[in-house]
Amino acid sequence: MADSTDGSAYVHDSHINGVVVGTNLGTILYGRPPEEAERDLLVRYLQRVTELHSTMPVVGLGSSRLDAGLDLASVYMMLAVQGRYRAVRTLTAEETEAYRQQRFVIPKELSTDRCLPDQAIVMVNTNQSGELALFRAELATETVLDHPHLVLCGAPGCGKSTFAHHLVWVLAQRGLDQINHHTGLLGWNDTQRLLPIVMPLRRLAGALVGTDVGLTDAMPNVGLLRDAVCAHMQTKYGIEKPHTLLDAGLARSLKVLLVFDGLDEVPLEASSTSLDQRTVLRFIRRCAGLNVRILITCRSRAWTDEYRQITQWPMVKLAPLTGGQMTQFIHTWFPQLRTKGVIAYEAIARLSQRLVQALRDPHREKLRKMAENPLLLSMIIFVMADTGNLPHDRAKLYEQILEQLLEQWDAKRNGHDLAQAIGDERITGKKLRDFVLDRLCYQAHLTTTSNDGRGQIDAMQLKKALMDYFAKIKIKTNDPYWAAERCVAYIDQRSGLLQPDDTGNVYTFAHLTLQEHCAGRHLLFEEPLQQMLAVRRDDRWREPIFLGVGCLADDKRASSKIGEVLSALINPDEFRSKPRKPKHRYEWYRDLVLAAAIGADCDWDTLNGTDLDVEYFHGALRYGIVILLEDRAHAQAALDYYHGQLMEPAPLLVRERQKAAELLAGLGDSRYPVNSDQWQQETRQLSTQFSREGTHYWRFVPAGHYQVGGWYYDEQPPTVVLQPYWVGRFMITVEQYQAFIEAGGYTNEDYWTKHGRAYKKRSNKIVPRWWDDQTEQEYRNQPIYGVSWYEAVAYCQWLTQQLSPFLPQGYGIRLASEAEWEVAVAYTTDGQRQPSPWGAQPVTPEHAIYDWSTKNRPLSVGVGLLGQAACGALDSVGNLWEWTATPYQQNHGAVQLTLADSDDDMAVRGGAYYSRSTDIRCTARHRLRPDFDDYHRGFRCMLAPVVNAES
Repeated sequence: MADSTDGSAYVHDSHINGVVVGTNLGTILYGRPPEEAERDLLVRYLQRVTELHSTMPVVGLGSSRLDAGLDLASVYMMLAVQGRYRAVRTLTAEETEAYRQQRFVIPKELSTDRCLPDQAIVMVNTNQSGELALFRAELATETVLDHPHLVLCGAPGCGKSTFAHHLVWVLAQRGLDQINHHTGLLGWNDTQRLLPIVMPLRRLAGALVGTDVGLTDAMPNVGLLRDAVCAHMQTKYGIEKPHTLLDAGLARSLKVLLVFDGLDEVPLEASSTSLDQRTVLRFIRRCAGLNVRILITCRSRAWTDEYRQITQWPMVKLAPLTGGQMTQFIHTWFPQLRTKGVIAYEAIARLSQRLVQALRDPHREKLRKMAENPLLLSMIIFVMADTGNLPHDRAKLYEQILEQLLEQWDAKRNGHDLAQAIGDERITGKKLRDFVLDRLCYQAHLTTTSNDGRGQIDAMQLKKALMDYFAKIKIKTNDPYWAAERCVAYIDQRSGLLQPDDTGNVYTFAHLTLQEHCAGRHLLFEEPLQQMLAVRRDDRWREPIFLGVGCLADDKRASSKIGEVLSALINPDEFRSKPRKPKHRYEWYRDLVLAAAIGADCDWDTLNGTDLDVEYFHGALRYGIVILLEDRAHAQAALDYYHGQLMEPAPLLVRERQKAAELLAGLGDSRYPVNSDQWQQETRQLSTQFSREGTHYWRFVPAGHYQVGGWYYDEQPPTVVLQPYWVGRFMITVEQYQAFIEAGGYTNEDYWTKHGRAYKKRSNKIVPRWWDDQTEQEYRNQPIYGVSWYEAVAYCQWLTQQLSPFLPQGYGIRLASEAEWEVAVAYTTDGQRQPSPWGAQPVTPEHAIYDWSTKNRPLSVGVGLLGQAACGALDSVGNLWEWTATPYQQNHGAVQLTLADSDDDMAVRGGAYYSRSTDIRCTARHRLRPDFDDYHRGFRCMLAPVVNAES
């Protein structure tokens, strides 16, 4: 992306290349032109920040030639956030008409596979003025600028810390008045400058131990934060009297950016050396009144609803890399490896082309999924540079990285390799890893003390472990102590996997990811199963457990151990408890989700190739997860917990239940019918009980006189007379709609109305819009979107044909009229109307899906059990708008009108996942052309009196 920053400027006495610098930022901080001493202090600080954050460390992830790191500005990749978008421009009149006729296609040169996020068009949607417009993803730099207090989350290796350090480096450069292609921040103008300070949160948590952080005082003890930050500035950057610089910045509104990196690396429980996560977060939140900008980074799983309530700050997730970003990444990194002497010049084009082609291969989905993560993509590049091979999963990738690093120990340098240095040809780097380092790594991960989450290995502990191993194998020199000394000295010289500190008294793993891999490998291969179960609730051990099981999956002899792990988690009783001791229900639910996630991470298809009884585990997990999703008492407890009631263990909030539902989709969701036999079974014996009870699909609504519409004080609700009918418990899912496609739904003209056939011909559609985005395994139980009104009607007609022998006389499958929809959603069993399906309680995420912006898609059906209507229908408000069979009219006119075909605007009801909480009500109503098929609309089937033309 850029030229190297090495040697780009000569700095001396507050000048760069002879030009006075720092005046602009100094004036912003002091409110006046800074005095020479003030400017000199500022420039010295900014220069130290620039020096210390100008490289991206890659020690332990590739060749030893990369030990000095890579130039950050040259390899940095702009990052976008999930679920937030910026309008680029409105559609022209011609484009608008083409879009409405389903003929508009985003040009390939502007697709996410071709462009970086600042140029790639991701969707067409309405802008704030109600006009159709092209939208791109919002960049992380734009989000930071717009939100003075922000939490930035993402998966391990997604680039959170790299983004934070690059932002700090850029702001330091801008403070030194270096405005160029390296220091441009998209969304910022060139005059915007901030004083950047980055500090690991674990260090802050340690600095506050033993102090009264004043969480119960009327005023926060902001002096503690100031002192901790100043001590960090002095220690890290060697700045004397940093308080004069910090105090000047704090005196101005939002001119200091405090970047607190790695909340997830702060311990969950307080200790003698560290505060806990909750306390640190509450302290920072109380200090936000300092008029200082604050950015916190955290792993996604570690950011809980409790933390969101503590801060009340927006949280955004970094988006996975797109195809365009991957291509740019590859074409940047391989040349950098050439400059470091890792690969030859002629290998750049060959390796780059091979990797780009592999990532575009539709049969290499697993590889592409890995490449969406910047750290994993860099590892793939390192492995290719060294071996020319393409790894297929995370565990194998890390194994190849470790082998590459251990080979550096075995390679001859100055005429000696590891075996010669120790005096025994049997000794290899791999054997030391298998018999010594994995265990030490595991122990270090248990007692992590470093600022970035890596555990520390005491040098004496390392020597003793080596001595014990050498004595056990009867080292040929007959001197285990001497061999251990030689081995440690050799490791010191070769660096790579283990890195000594400046004193040589402590070693750390080169990268947290590799530490997690080795710790997980030891945990699953060497420790009793009880130990894995003991740490399974600690989020720091989640990734090691996954990686350890991945290593087991790669060892065909270890399939029995995977079976033991899954069995212990799935079993509702405590492991080997005598007498039998049932797990707490909430603990069992979490174990089910963990077991399903482990299987999905290993790839159930891969496990099918082992001796593991995959079918048994699928059935047991399906059974248990469905119990979780249907447990109303648990859902009520989750609501109480959401409102602040303390519980131990805590129930699973909606985000955890959504993960469970996604995993259930991959196992086969049994909550709704898919094939003809299942549909017929659900339709043969229709219930006539108006109730939430039961999990049957068709929910009965009795005949009667009902008031509909007229929700506002100045409106008179009309009364309608309805025949009995049944409403689908869920909206139609991707899996259900796929059966329609596979049955020839788009090719059989009998299913389509006159206007529908014209629409299909005009649009050339053979699947719903964005179909490929919906067919990944975890999305199969989400409601189908990207369907027009005509497609919804065709599905209903197809289903009517499938069920015709089993339907009551005069009934068919169709969309609901507005009246039928509203009665099913709003009425209680005693005939009263209520504003929300659950009553008068304020909406929460436990009731319905709204304000859900992390992904531009709905959630799985049925995760908001407390939002269930009295008839038993779920997700009737929120998640997706629902097509109705009624043409839209103002003031709820003709709400009972039911059309079998139309080219007029149709009413949609219920709101969607992006809606505000105030819109999640039974009154939610909107109008759309019947050929409109965006992200936010789906449909639900009704079993109701048939309609021929209009009734």
